[in-house]
Amino acid sequence: MRIPPTYHRRAVFDQTAMTPLIDIVFQLLIFFICATTGHIRELLLPADLSAGIGTPPAAAVEKPLGEVWIRLRKEQEATVVQVEGTDYGANEELARVLGGLAAVAPEIPVYLAIAEDVPLGDVVRVYDLCRAGGFHAISFAVQGDRPAVPAKDAE
Repeated sequence: MRIPPTYHRRAVFDQTAMTPLIDIVFQLLIFFICATTGHIRELLLPADLSAGIGTPPAAAVEKPLGEVWIRLRKEQEATVVQVEGTDYGANEELARVLGGLAAVAPEIPVYLAIAEDVPLGDVVRVYDLCRAGGFHAISFAVQGDRPAVPAKDAE
């Protein structure tokens, strides 16, 4: 008695039917990879969506401070303290400004850039005002760390 050959054909037929499916999936994969490369993502493009809705534009947000530079210099017989480009002479006014900055962000670093002719007592006074204001990180700047100090005549 002979066994019908359909059993062996079924195994061969299953393998040949699977090969075109794998080829199609592979070609689709290559197509989608090629189709998505080299394009600019639309998520990164700026879009003014609030103008179309009719709501008023948001107020400009101030840039948060990354660090506070306090410069001490001697002018005539007085020590002038410069915080973020503004000169202060009185302790009360300087304490108010430092307290306001520390209330907003006490974790930002404070750098004291001190001229050579400033008395040590004035340096300690400004350092104490920074600590009393609430700053956590107060550092003394060395010559290489200082950003350029704007000239007084340029203002």
